[in-house]
Amino acid sequence: MIGFDLSVELEEAGFNVVGVAPTVAKALHLLERQRCDLAVLDVNLGQETSAPIARALIAAGVPFVAVTGYAVDQCPEEFATAPLLSKPFQTARLVATLKRQLHQ
Repeated sequence: MIGFDLSVELEEAGFNVVGVAPTVAKALHLLERQRCDLAVLDVNLGQETSAPIARALIAAGVPFVAVTGYAVDQCPEEFATAPLLSKPFQTARLVATLKRQLHQ
């Protein structure tokens, strides 16, 4: 539910959202079918982490921003070089971070 709300806010900020995936399997399937320029990953997806998605994005050269309720040192190593926003965060801060990632 939060992902869908966030996607609406990102679209209002000018981004084209290609999908929301609440599981690793759905995200990887989406990445196979749809090219993206940038991604937002929640580190914790319930019973799994989004580390496999981060690896796929890194391999494809797609930048991403991670969001989490965890401390930085509790995140999988795949997130070491990505910008990390702690929850709760303001959408404006996420938008600014995403724009910086696009222009690197």
